Amino acid sequence: MQRKWFQSVMLLVVTSFLWGLGAAHVTYAAPSTSSSSAPEFDFKESEFEAPPKTGFIHGYNQLLSTHTPHHNGYDLVVNKDDVQVIKGKFQYGDFRKDLEDEWVSIYTYSLSGKDSSWLKIGRAKTDLDGRINFEIPKESKLSSGVHLVKLLVEGDGTSAYMYVHNLAEKTKTVVFDIDGTLTTDDFENIKEYLNEFWNGEYKAKMYEDANRAVRYYADRGYTIVYLTARPYWLTEKSQAWLKELGFPRGIIHTYDGRDLLFGDKTAVYKKEYLQEIGSKGMSIDYAYGNATTDIDAYMGYGLPGNRTFIIGENAGKNGTTPISSYPEHLKGLP
Repeated sequence: MQRKWFQSVMLLVVTSFLWGLGAAHVTYAAPSTSSSSAPEFDFKESEFEAPPKTGFIHGYNQLLSTHTPHHNGYDLVVNKDDVQVIKGKFQYGDFRKDLEDEWVSIYTYSLSGKDSSWLKIGRAKTDLDGRINFEIPKESKLSSGVHLVKLLVEGDGTSAYMYVHNLAEKTKTVVFDIDGTLTTDDFENIKEYLNEFWNGEYKAKMYEDANRAVRYYADRGYTIVYLTARPYWLTEKSQAWLKELGFPRGIIHTYDGRDLLFGDKTAVYKKEYLQEIGSKGMSIDYAYGNATTDIDAYMGYGLPGNRTFIIGENAGKNGTTPISSYPEHLKGLP
C-alpha cells in the first residue's frame, strides 16, 4: 500500500467521525426510472459458464480472498487503428490489499453483434500492484461496436467487468460528473466507502430524477460518459452504484494516479480526457457538472455555456446553464 494513499484514507477516516458516519439508519434516494430503451449495465452473467476454480498460486492469497473482493476493470475507448489494451486491478478487503502474482482470465462478449456469446481471448498474471495490462493480439482484436469484458480471477472465480467502445464513426456523447452532480453532494461517495469500516449499509444519495436525466439522452442514442475524479480503486463501487440506481450503461472514467485530485488538477485531468476521447471520434454535445473545476474543464474543452449544465451552488457561473433540480430540468428538455 502506498504511504501517500494510506495517509489520505486515514485523513478521510478521521473526517468521517466528525460526520457521525457510523449511524446505520441513513437512507438514500431510491431509483425513479420509467420504462426506457437505454442500454443497461447488464453483465450477461446468466450466459457465462464459469470454469472450475483453480485455487491460488500463493497460500497467502487464499487467506486474502476470504475478504470482500474489490476488483476493477477500466473502460476503454479506441478506434480501429488503436492498440487494444485491457487493464484491471484486483484487491480484497476494506483497505484494498492487492492480489499479487495470480492469473486472471479475460473474456469478451459483443454487445453490437447478433448471436453473441462469451469468448476467452487470453489470460494475464497480476503484478506486484495487483494490476494486469493485456494487449489483445491482432488476431483477436475487438471489432467496431461495444464489447463487454469479464476479468475472472482464476483462483476463486471472482470478477470485474468493463466495456470497450471501438468507434467506427463519430459518436454523439453526453458527459456527466458523478459527485455533487448525480449524488447530492461531493462527499457522498466518501461516506459510502468509509462506512465499509462500520457496517457497509450506507449508500450514496442520488439527486431526485438524476437517473432519468441521464436516461433522457441514452434513450435518444447518445453515448454516456461518467467522468469523475474519484480514484481508480472506486471504479467498482461507482459501477455498482450506477447499476443499482438504474442509470443507463456508460463509460466510467476514474483517475488512475496514486494521489487524490483537487482544484486545478481536477479540471486539467477532465479536460485532457475529453480531448482524448474526442480525438477517438466522440462528439461531446453536452456536459453536466456542479463544481468550478467541471466548468473549467468543459469550457476549456470548447463547450459553450448553453451546452454546459451546472447544478448546485455554482449553477449559472461563467455563462453556464443552471439546473435548480432534475425534475424541473427534464421539463425544459426538448
